[in-house]
Amino acid sequence: MRTCEKLRRIRQHRKMTQKELGDAVGLTANRIAQYEMGYREPKAPLLEKMAEALRVSKLALLEPNAGNLGSVMETLFWVEEEMPGVFHFTTIEFDDPDRAQDTSPYADCDAPLHGDLTIPMRFAPPTVLWTENGLLDKFFRKWGEMQAALYHGEITREQYFEWKLCWPDKDAV
Repeated sequence: MRTCEKLRRIRQHRKMTQKELGDAVGLTANRIAQYEMGYREPKAPLLEKMAEALRVSKLALLEPNAGNLGSVMETLFWVEEEMPGVFHFTTIEFDDPDRAQDTSPYADCDAPLHGDLTIPMRFAPPTVLWTENGLLDKFFRKWGEMQAALYHGEITREQYFEWKLCWPDKDAV
């Protein structure tokens, strides 16, 4: 979702008029309308002022950055706003203590969330994201199959990347 759409939806959720938001950040209602229509893009300092005025994280207004896990989370939050109830979560507890450790390829690293904030990935039971949306579930399943093929050496990293670049056109579902 684009910043302009997020800005409008959050402002409306806060029951603020464009004039009220403009007054809070030192702009006219017309300028806020231009940002909400996508005619103008607010620069970082203005986005921070808007986020403060709207009482949200500045991440909530940014457009996705795939290299940032905080941005990925914001993207999933907005997907859920568009399709309420699409995601479900559960945590897997292992009966066998030897399986309690994360055995993924990334088990020995920390995950960068945003800036200097990291989340240790060791020794935590995995949380599973699932959906009852048949099409999205089909997409996830195929992605899982391709990822497993990569981890088991059945395809190369280059082939895996090529599959993602061509999705959904090349046997993606």
